Amino acid sequence: MLNFVQKNKRLLAFASAALLILTVCISFAPSVVSAASAFNQTAASSYNSQSGIQLENSTEGGQNVAFIDNGDYIVFNNVDFGSGANSIDVRVASNNSGGNIEVRLDSLNGTLVGTVAVPGTGGWQSWVTKSGAISGASGVHTLYLKFTGGSGNLFNLLWFKFNAGSTGGGGGDVVGKLYAGYQGWFNAAGDGSPNGGWVHWSKNSSAPSASGNVNFELYPDLREYSKLYQTSLANLGNGTPAKLFSSYDQETVNKHFEWMQSYNIDGAALQRFGAEESDTPNNWKTNRDSVAVKVKNAAEFYNRKFYVMYDITGMNASNWVNAVKHDWTTNIVNNMHLPSSSAYAKQNGKTVVCIWGIGFTDRPGTAAEAADLISWFKNQGIYVIGGVPTYWRTGNNDSRSDFLNVYKSLDMISPWSVGRFGMDGVDNFKNNQLQPDLTFTQQNGIDYQPVMSPGFAWSNMTGQQKNQIPRAHGDYMWKQAYNIKSLGINTGYVAMFDEYDEGTAIAKAAENNSMIPTNQYFLTLDADGVAVSADFYLRLSGDINRLLKGQIPLTVNHPTSHQ
Repeated sequence: MLNFVQKNKRLLAFASAALLILTVCISFAPSVVSAASAFNQTAASSYNSQSGIQLENSTEGGQNVAFIDNGDYIVFNNVDFGSGANSIDVRVASNNSGGNIEVRLDSLNGTLVGTVAVPGTGGWQSWVTKSGAISGASGVHTLYLKFTGGSGNLFNLLWFKFNAGSTGGGGGDVVGKLYAGYQGWFNAAGDGSPNGGWVHWSKNSSAPSASGNVNFELYPDLREYSKLYQTSLANLGNGTPAKLFSSYDQETVNKHFEWMQSYNIDGAALQRFGAEESDTPNNWKTNRDSVAVKVKNAAEFYNRKFYVMYDITGMNASNWVNAVKHDWTTNIVNNMHLPSSSAYAKQNGKTVVCIWGIGFTDRPGTAAEAADLISWFKNQGIYVIGGVPTYWRTGNNDSRSDFLNVYKSLDMISPWSVGRFGMDGVDNFKNNQLQPDLTFTQQNGIDYQPVMSPGFAWSNMTGQQKNQIPRAHGDYMWKQAYNIKSLGINTGYVAMFDEYDEGTAIAKAAENNSMIPTNQYFLTLDADGVAVSADFYLRLSGDINRLLKGQIPLTVNHPTSHQ
């Protein structure tokens, strides 16, 4: 018995000593807590600590941070910002006037690296994505999101995500992002433009009327514009006057870029038509350049990116290359200083430009001329995107046969696909174009930016079929995005943001007949019998962007509610 007791005492002593040694070792060991990436979408409800807030169920799934008052905050430990973040996206909703989210490091009153302004959204579950610039966040930190504003509940927060800054070797503002083409070409009589009349809305400079003087297909939703102009069309079905906006107004451009920010569209490809060698001013060029500067202003204010897209359609075949070179140097760079803007897109550290129309059978330019222009841009350290034909790779149908080496010289290829197929042709397009295009570009070290569109029609402009390629209440556009993402592609281009002429606009549009003139046909968003909200295609585009970025799962049916 004695030996048993002594033996157990020795074991107890040994265990105690081992525990002491282990405790000392642990106390001096480095931390093994892993850091969470700042660049992953993070649920606000997953905080490590908080003050003043509560959680509630969200209509978008999961729980959101709610009952936020001035001075409340949430804390996230061990957040890894890597080599640096340059912006933050937040998913917010407010039935009041909103407030601000201060992004601070390591303490409640620590380094302020950014602030996001949160607006009223019209409801506690009316979600929008807002963005703000971030500066000075790198490495691992404790993250504080501090909420400030007026009295009472300010807003709800569902998730946040930081975005990395531009770096070499694939980083930048275009690859992995979603852009929308921006026309900015609408004028109205009385808008102060040197054009002095109605442009693109009508077939001539007089006001759109039901006597055949209508040039556009899809009627815009006008409820949020601060400046509108009276047409000669009958009142809308709801009794309000039939008015239209002008792209010449800074307020209009601001509203469009505000929507890009609110609905999670990364930026705009600014369409630029009619480059010339001559510097002789004319009304159209003055209008075009004025809108370009307004795009720059709006992109800077709403933290969106933009780049110039030269459309060579209709240019003089004898001097189009010199015209583009002259316009870029004289107007874009020296006069308007667009590439110097903080909002101008960079890719791999290079200024971005797109040349749209090279290689098309019905556009100007030989292969040698196109190669010369691409080389000229690239020799200046510019990243060149080519807006190319659908059949660029095979050199037939809409593409000239001798342009393959020209296409291979581009930094990014963006084949045009609008009007090429309807719903029943989406999968065929994936198999015969998208997949082999992607393989070719990967093998040749070229970035790939596929195009998607919500639908297409231009009966008012051309007299052709109404609702020619139906939108199918979002199913058509989502199916294109689904196929793009299923191939592993994370970059996209939406045609277009404000193209009401050809019925491809994703900007807010008339929901039904109550929002269009009673004496003229226009396409409405309920044309296929399903009612969708005026902002549905903006919301759908935002979800497509999240899909491409891997922030939401790949699903056959779109996650965007129709209302």
